[in-house]
Amino acid sequence: MSKPRNSASERNVTIKDVAREAGVSAMSVSNVLNGRGRISEATANHIREVVQRLDYRPSVAARRLRLSQQWTIGMLIVVEDPDFLSDPFITTQVTGLTNYLTANSYSLILRGMKPSDFRTTGLFQDIEADGMVAILSGEQEQREWFIRELSGLRVPLVLLQEERLPEKADCAIVRQDDFSGGRQVGQHLLSTGARTCWVLIPQVEWAAMRARKAGAASAFSDAGAPDLEIIRCGDESFDVTYEATLAALRSGSAPDAIIGGNDQMAIAAMKACMDFGLAIPDQVQITGFNAFEIWRYVDPVLTTVRSAAHAIGERAGAELIERLQVGHFRKREITLPVDFQVGKSTLPSS
Repeated sequence: MSKPRNSASERNVTIKDVAREAGVSAMSVSNVLNGRGRISEATANHIREVVQRLDYRPSVAARRLRLSQQWTIGMLIVVEDPDFLSDPFITTQVTGLTNYLTANSYSLILRGMKPSDFRTTGLFQDIEADGMVAILSGEQEQREWFIRELSGLRVPLVLLQEERLPEKADCAIVRQDDFSGGRQVGQHLLSTGARTCWVLIPQVEWAAMRARKAGAASAFSDAGAPDLEIIRCGDESFDVTYEATLAALRSGSAPDAIIGGNDQMAIAAMKACMDFGLAIPDQVQITGFNAFEIWRYVDPVLTTVRSAAHAIGERAGAELIERLQVGHFRKREITLPVDFQVGKSTLPSS
């Protein structure tokens, strides 16, 4: 006698099959698969085991039709450098976001464009997504214009590393505490006896760079130390930062310390100082920011601030998915902590 053709083993397994096998409702299975509802961890694990054993695979197309969702998040990176994914801070944020979305059955559409192209291109307007994440560069007024344009897409928006929250937009900000990180750098340098200090920042400022500079400046101001001197370093690449630091050294006296806007800039400045004949840290102290892998490969090991970049991306994904589920952002501004870590490129505190 032949086996019935409608058996679960010879047809596509449905969510009802999983629910029947697990001894729960179809809604419970759906909630576990989509990260919703309040279900005990034991029950959730049991449902996941049944899903795996039955090889249940939800129909993405059916789910989109049923829930009127794309199950896709768009990400827009507005930056002058077309090779923006070579920046470890951007890449780490993207990785954190992608990992979280993938774990929650969402896909990511990534677009990059120059600030000068934003007004003329339609690259971001054709993204069919349930929500957007954006990393913006440029002056504050320009970034605010970008945000207004993105708000016109009428999907929830999460901004990474922004300073000001738009009042009326369906929007949240996830940032790290760059001001606190900069202030800790400044306080450490002051504790070593440093009084004159340069800050290296790119020509086009990021909100994060501005916050780091402001934090360090506040520490120097509170101590009655001279104002920080800003050294503009074009596109913040190694070669440009190296040449900008050399030019500044040739034009006057070397400072007690140099604060790099990020680790790459700090390392370029370190090389420039060494080639200029200055000993690190005895004659010039140098600090960076972000503590990605390169900080530990230089000699002396860089004093820096450990970034929360990966956590920023993850949290952006979490907040956006929760917004899609509950209909509003529970918290519109989220600031993640950073950790200051002392290396050998600065002197011990006195």
